[in-house]
Amino acid sequence: MLRSTWSVRGLLTAGQISCTRSLHSKSTPFPNKLAFAFDIDGVLKQGHHNVLPQAKRVLKLLSGEDGRLTKPIPFLLITNGGGVPDEERRAALSSELGIQLTENQLVQSHTPIKEYVDKYRDKPVLVLGGKGESCRRVAESYGLKYPYIPQDIIAWKPSIWDRTELTDEERGFARPEDFSQIPFSAALMFHDSHDWGRDITLMLDLMSSHRGIFGTRREGHDRADVKGDVELVFSNADVEWRSDWPIPRLGQGAFRLSLESIYKSTTGLQLPYKQFGKPFKATYDFSELMLRRYLKEVGRDPEGELNVYMVGDNPLSDIDGANRHGWSSILVRTGVFHDTHGEVPSHKPTIIADDVEKGVEWAIQEELRKGNL
Repeated sequence: MLRSTWSVRGLLTAGQISCTRSLHSKSTPFPNKLAFAFDIDGVLKQGHHNVLPQAKRVLKLLSGEDGRLTKPIPFLLITNGGGVPDEERRAALSSELGIQLTENQLVQSHTPIKEYVDKYRDKPVLVLGGKGESCRRVAESYGLKYPYIPQDIIAWKPSIWDRTELTDEERGFARPEDFSQIPFSAALMFHDSHDWGRDITLMLDLMSSHRGIFGTRREGHDRADVKGDVELVFSNADVEWRSDWPIPRLGQGAFRLSLESIYKSTTGLQLPYKQFGKPFKATYDFSELMLRRYLKEVGRDPEGELNVYMVGDNPLSDIDGANRHGWSSILVRTGVFHDTHGEVPSHKPTIIADDVEKGVEWAIQEELRKGNL
């Protein structure tokens, strides 16, 4: 009989443990309360193009394609990445991971914002982050009719940030208007900035403007009792993320911290903003809603009790968010977190595993042991 043997080193209530279990190749009973949520970067992938082989194997296991489960186990992907329309990202991930993801199996950092920003459907907004005009396309896919991007502003008045020289490609997709006549209602950051100086400058200008118009300054812009006219929304609080470079890179959370510091220095005020993404409640509430929609989609009871395991590499976003939401949590060593020298995670997971495959197999065996069939 073929047999897959694996081990997990982890943190449980009793402290550090070592354990070895087995998942047989024959069909295993289906734990009908069990579901999984996966981060992408550092869990399923390292960098933009490197899909971990353990990820492909574990997704085939959960999809029921390798014959070890009598029925598939539901799962979805929750990432603080974004900057691409949901449909395009879902198609790309399906190809990379070797499985077919449905519309209810992917939550990008900005996916939960779709319903929130409906109030800006007919109003001009500044959309920041990502390559080229990709985040404009995200905004348009969410029904926003007047999304502008930094290149539009620079094409209108290059002196607003003269450190940036637009490329021929950017001039081709830029949509310059007379922005001295256009009141912005919100600044929406859908992905990491590719030009921190430019984007921080534009956001500071809007936050201190009169009625959201570039080139104006609101009276009392540095007074706490005078409310601004522009809402600021961030989609991702990660200070660091894992690429194929050996040291974690700075993310949107680091950008926001920089903006907060400069805003405080120039106005004396705390930066007002709305935050989405892991570990925040709005994103986990939305993710559970998506998971239940997926259950209904595949003919299962969406109202039944769920025991969700969040598999992530970042204690500050994945593990903290899962713990707050009442989910179990598995912290893997293939991303931001490493405990090579005995490091202890800032938020305690249910268990620490070497990789996603070992973590998932441990969770399945744990649920079978508990009798959650």
